Amino acid sequence: MTGAVTGAVTGTAADYSIWVVEFARATSPLGLLLHGQAGEREIPYSFTVLRSAEHTILVDAGYADTGQGRELAAEDGITVWRDPAALLARTGLSPGDVDAILVTHAHFDHLGNLAAFPNATVYIQRREVEKWAWAVSLPRRMDWLKQGVSTDDLAGLMHLAGQGRLRLVDGPAQDVFPGLSLVPDFDTHTYGHQHVVIRNESSGVWVVPGDVMYLYENIEGIGGDGRYVPIGLAMGSQENCMLALEGLMQVTGGETSRILPGHEKLLWQRHRAHRYPDGLHLAEVSLRPGDTSRLPCGDGTAGPAAGGDPA
Repeated sequence: MTGAVTGAVTGTAADYSIWVVEFARATSPLGLLLHGQAGEREIPYSFTVLRSAEHTILVDAGYADTGQGRELAAEDGITVWRDPAALLARTGLSPGDVDAILVTHAHFDHLGNLAAFPNATVYIQRREVEKWAWAVSLPRRMDWLKQGVSTDDLAGLMHLAGQGRLRLVDGPAQDVFPGLSLVPDFDTHTYGHQHVVIRNESSGVWVVPGDVMYLYENIEGIGGDGRYVPIGLAMGSQENCMLALEGLMQVTGGETSRILPGHEKLLWQRHRAHRYPDGLHLAEVSLRPGDTSRLPCGDGTAGPAAGGDPA
């Protein structure tokens, strides 16, 4: 395994086109998404594509609908799924184009499709790997502490390590690629969770929060009252989840639409987006100067112009 990636987080700017690709959908208990709330909510499952002049980078990779991935998807209530690697074509890219994957956490729907990207180096927090290795070794009576994780996916990380394609991150890491920083949210949704901060010269700061924020209601409050509501599903403390939300607000200057939660269907309204015949969406959040839209001609009527101010 390669040595740890470390550093403080401030960061330089670069320019990335940003797309959010929906690959699955489920109906989830609302209490898992918003602490203490009753009912259900339909949610997308998405990954984020970042494309600069030099790099193609994913934030998370989705999952393969086989083996433990299929079993965990059934537990999550997923009813619609398409291969994330194939859906990458909606951004004009192919799996071989991807040179890095920034994994926010080890749950199956984020970690479970790394093998589909043969040229990608994977970045994940060392604490996330070590703590899940501990959790899955616990006796059956402690199963709650290991939910959502596939041991096949964890074993896949060791395979990547043997190929020299695994980077273990130790805490905050500035400019792992130009304009991209990794910020830990330890002991929140998972043990070694991290989010990704994107600093674009042309369109400002964007954040991919992983699952420390499921919905805009987590950060905007119920009915937009401005009071944070932490996620319900957390391996760590609600205090840490609340502080993580505050960190997201600070880095975006309170412009909450600059946060791109992958389980939030309002993304398709707040940003230019297209709904395909299979019912899944592609959001085009920002285009770097000189890049061209991947949305079908004349589409993208929802949300602000790509690269524009989302507030």
